[in-house]
Amino acid sequence: MDKEYNQILELVAESPGTTLKEITDLATDHGVIDTDIPDILSEALRNDDLLEFDDRYWVMRKGKYGFHQYDHPET
Repeated sequence: MDKEYNQILELVAESPGTTLKEITDLATDHGVIDTDIPDILSEALRNDDLLEFDDRYWVMRKGKYGFHQYDHPET
């Protein structure tokens, strides 16, 4: 499940604010099949790799998906 876990995180990182249905559709489009996506999303939430709000998902900005420097001026 590790490979599928990372694939799902990458799909969410590329499309922030997606719903479960949208993630499932994206996974199917990208050939991620035979995967229990709700279980992967639950595990990612427990691992603090994802954030869920209003039934939409975002990848937390850390590790592989984090920015070293932001492109906006400090306020």
